Amino acid sequence: MQTLSDRELVERARSGSHDAFGALVERYQDPLFRYARHMGFAEADARDILQDAFIRAFRHLDRCSDPDRFDGWLFKITANLCRTAASKGANRDEHGLEEVMLLETNPDPETAAEASSRRRRIRAALAELPEDQRQATVLFYLEGYGVKEIAERAEASPSAIKMRLKRARESLKAALRPLEDEVRSA
Repeated sequence: MQTLSDRELVERARSGSHDAFGALVERYQDPLFRYARHMGFAEADARDILQDAFIRAFRHLDRCSDPDRFDGWLFKITANLCRTAASKGANRDEHGLEEVMLLETNPDPETAAEASSRRRRIRAALAELPEDQRQATVLFYLEGYGVKEIAERAEASPSAIKMRLKRARESLKAALRPLEDEVRSA
């Protein structure tokens, strides 16, 4: 079923095929999980958000007006759930998985600690961005989506997405300037 298009899987799922919906879950769970994690949620909260997103998608599959764009529809559900969870004060991640892996695989504790500190500062700077800029930044730089794809998902024009990315870069650069100076002096 992995070779079927989103449209074919959605149509089969609408006809009652749990396997077809399972294939859609399999196809999109990893990128959406990464998105929720990059939006700052702890692993458990990101998994909860994802589970809620897939449950809502399954229950309301008939509302997906364009099955060829199922991924964008599912992304909107996930982004809305992230927004709701953030407003309710869901746990933000303070110790990312990357840091734990870095500490386990790097034999030099000083280098691992410095890298961990940099990552925390970068994550904190990213968290300070307005949501629309953070979303565009995560999708563009961390998930590899193009401006046009982000515009479709965010229901904005490509020029608006470019402006969000520009403003995010400026904000991140200003917020991380002390870190950049620290790295140069080391």
